[in-house]
Amino acid sequence: MDTDLIFLAAALLVRGAGLGGLLIAIMVSAYIGLPREQVPHASIATRIFQTSGGAFGSAILATAAEHQMAGRADSDLHAPAHAYDVSFWWAIGFAVAAAIPTLFLTMRKKTLPQESLDGPYPKADA
Repeated sequence: MDTDLIFLAAALLVRGAGLGGLLIAIMVSAYIGLPREQVPHASIATRIFQTSGGAFGSAILATAAEHQMAGRADSDLHAPAHAYDVSFWWAIGFAVAAAIPTLFLTMRKKTLPQESLDGPYPKADA
């Protein structure tokens, strides 16, 4: 209830930007080294994980908020604020849990065939 709105907005901005950056790295790593014919399958798989992860996260946050407000929402005006505070900390925990796998992402670079590096014609030895 007494949280500074500027602080809250800044925290949400940093969290959103950080998760956006993590999502880009995760999506790129899903396609590294795949043959062209497997890219549609990887696209579908990543979309399924995004959708189910979003539903799972929303359900957990709603359950945490409901659990904190159970039996107290009618008598205490601070109960909803406390419930959202707990849910916010759960969201931070999810963000940290999402950041940990990015430390193990592959650092492989896609190698180009020698012909594309040298161009269509071999270099002349002068």
